[in-house]
Amino acid sequence: MKQYLILLLVPALLLASCGKEKKFTAPEAVFAKWSRAIERLNYAEYASCEAYPKSEGVFREMFRDSYYADLMVTEVEKLDEQEVLKDHQGNSYIKRNVQFECNEIRRKDRKPVRLLRGDVDFVRYTDGDRKARGWLMWNRKIIRIEH
Repeated sequence: MKQYLILLLVPALLLASCGKEKKFTAPEAVFAKWSRAIERLNYAEYASCEAYPKSEGVFREMFRDSYYADLMVTEVEKLDEQEVLKDHQGNSYIKRNVQFECNEIRRKDRKPVRLLRGDVDFVRYTDGDRKARGWLMWNRKIIRIEH
């Protein structure tokens, strides 16, 4: 009887372990925090989402007239944990490119101005002080789509 039970459990375990790759949910959480930070002009919260944040003065100038809202992930690059890269400071990291869409909102009247599409690299440091910070955004590119 035990042999039959083992024969039934082994294929079930193999099927469970060979399932789909877990959904990469970090972008939604980071985007929500980041968009809230730029809407409120909260520099500390913004900086906590960025691998290399702009200075506070540049941040305030960039988002003085508008902010981004309704960020939606449209595509996520597959993760290759074997591809460990180094940044300009010699820190090791892995990355995933994430494509997204969002709205640009005018501050003075909170009206949508245009649709934006872009991509950003999400990086996670594999060692050093920054390892505990989790996934961070870096190298964002945004294209404005005029209606």
